[in-house]
Amino acid sequence: MCTRRPLLLPKGYLIMGIDIYLEWEGQTLTERQKMCTGFSTTSGEVGYLREAYHGGPYATQILLREAFESEDCRAQIPAAVLRERLTHVTEPARGKMAGHDMAAAISDMFTKMGMESAVPSIKAALTEPQTVEEAIHERCKNLYSGDESYAEEVVQSFRSFVALAERKERETGQPCTVYASY
Repeated sequence: MCTRRPLLLPKGYLIMGIDIYLEWEGQTLTERQKMCTGFSTTSGEVGYLREAYHGGPYATQILLREAFESEDCRAQIPAAVLRERLTHVTEPARGKMAGHDMAAAISDMFTKMGMESAVPSIKAALTEPQTVEEAIHERCKNLYSGDESYAEEVVQSFRSFVALAERKERETGQPCTVYASY
């Protein structure tokens, strides 16, 4: 696992999540600063994605599996691969903290917390092959009371992230690097 950056909120809540940053050749300080969004889940257009840990499926790990499997949590992923993963069924990531490995880790954690009833749905959500968009919709349905307008905002954020990667790849002639902090 790479970096864990907890955020302690005023009322004592501890928020930990998956933060994704897009890096490219010639990236300016201003472009990097735009990624400081206060943990926004809808800021893909600036090269930042976020998912909380509190339940899958995890669209970031479907879209960016190579970063999660990498020793340094960075991977160059061609924009065409990212575009395909948005809407085509792929296998869930199988590396550390993804797919089946994540299902086992989270299932153990929920069992220790006395929340065994959540384990079957967590395992299914983390290991069923899905598109990124399907994962986002399922996550919103399960965790956010089926808020379709929010799900569409998150889907659009992922689409914008991929569009930025495509644009920067065209401009620089090389794939962007994805950094996953979790």
